[in-house]
Amino acid sequence: MTENADKNYSPEVISTYVWDAIKELPGLAELHRSTLQSLGERVHFERLGPVRLDERDGRRVLDLHIVITPAASLPELVPQIRTAVRSYLHSMTGIDLDEIGVHVDDIVWEPAAGA
Repeated sequence: MTENADKNYSPEVISTYVWDAIKELPGLAELHRSTLQSLGERVHFERLGPVRLDERDGRRVLDLHIVITPAASLPELVPQIRTAVRSYLHSMTGIDLDEIGVHVDDIVWEPAAGA
């Protein structure tokens, strides 16, 4: 573990790193934010965002809430997300993750042509 792993990173920094790691993956639309979470971000109110890094029973656990497209193949996408997040977060912060939970909160449906 590198010396950076002992530093505390804000939820916003962790979310940015996670998004940077996965934003180009096919089938992924965005990180999921509820209306209240979006408002909370604007007024800097404490909230649970789409990326949550916790320590549970001495294990570092990251929960990630995403929005996918209808074309997403979850059996392919989820392992790609886990690999990319684990590698990128470690390279940027030194944090080693013991577990990554990927939660699909919504699907973005593209409007029909001419609608």
